[in-house]
Amino acid sequence: LVSNYLKFKKLDKNISNKNKTEILKENRIKLIIYIVGIPISILILYFYIIGRDRYFVRSDIVIRSASGNSSNIGLNSLLGTGNQGSIEDARFLRTYLESPQVLEDLEKVYDFKKAYKRGGIDLYAGIKSNVSKEKKYNFFRKQINITLNESSGIIRIRTLGFTPKSSFFLNNFLISQSEIFVNNLNQDIYKRQLKFVDDEVLIQERRLKNAANKLSTFQRSNMILNAKTEGQYSSEFIGALEAELVKLKVNLAGLTRKFVSVNSPEIIEVKNQIEELENQINIERDLLVSPKGKNFSEKISKMNELEASLTFAKDLYKTALTAAERTRVDSLQQQRFTAILSKPQKPDSPWQYWRHKGFFASLSSFLVGFGLIKFLIGMSDSHRN
Repeated sequence: LVSNYLKFKKLDKNISNKNKTEILKENRIKLIIYIVGIPISILILYFYIIGRDRYFVRSDIVIRSASGNSSNIGLNSLLGTGNQGSIEDARFLRTYLESPQVLEDLEKVYDFKKAYKRGGIDLYAGIKSNVSKEKKYNFFRKQINITLNESSGIIRIRTLGFTPKSSFFLNNFLISQSEIFVNNLNQDIYKRQLKFVDDEVLIQERRLKNAANKLSTFQRSNMILNAKTEGQYSSEFIGALEAELVKLKVNLAGLTRKFVSVNSPEIIEVKNQIEELENQINIERDLLVSPKGKNFSEKISKMNELEASLTFAKDLYKTALTAAERTRVDSLQQQRFTAILSKPQKPDSPWQYWRHKGFFASLSSFLVGFGLIKFLIGMSDSHRN
């Protein structure tokens, strides 16, 4: 038709312009019918006859925390905020399910290439036996569709397959991988947190034992249980001696008035007692503060320092224990788990929507291209004229 159409312009000029225009118009209509009809026929033939059947499986899952309750979930859903922690985990999960790692794990338990290889008269659908890793991964991405509802946190998993078994298996595999991913994510995070607080407890425990050992060593080396108490006892002992000294001095004053001679045996005896008592008081006072003696002032200062360190270590140890227990409880409350809202079902009949979608999408592209080409040809003819 195209050759005849082109040759027609070179016909004898004796043909009338009217007949020439009618013949040209008829040939142009036939040409358009062929140009449009043949591709549409090919599209219909492929999408509705040759094209392999696709089987569609859908499932819905959601990630929730162990501490979530129904009232909070309802309020969050009403406000459109959802569980923010779970939403964040759901975003991670969506990215993970579309990663090459999932395809690698799938191939360990399922022959993906065999299930999705090309077969039958459809030479387009499927993958080749010698396909590269990149093309195989791109094909895998086309067979799954992971969507996340940001308001409710629901993850919808859609899978396609050339058989009901392959599509159903792929959907169940993605659900199992979701559970493994969420569990591993929880364990990795909370294991690090628990390890940190447990290590902190051990550090504070060693610090407490070290402070207690220092205090015990100081007590053994100085043969003293409590320097402050013993210092108080020594002070009380000196006070008692001073009280006895006062009594003796009062007694001496009475004897001095009673006896005429100061050299009387009674006065001399009391004086000797006073002198002896004063010497003893001086000795006790010197022992109380002298470095060569009991040196209670330095011992009390050192013991106060050691006791303060021990008390501080006890407080830190208690705080570490409290933090560890709180972290352990929080980790249990904040753990995430996957809940299946809609279980996948093995399809009984092929999914026909892809045929209509593919046909009309291809037809639209063709018509747009045809219209563009026709417009350009018309512009070219107009320019020649």
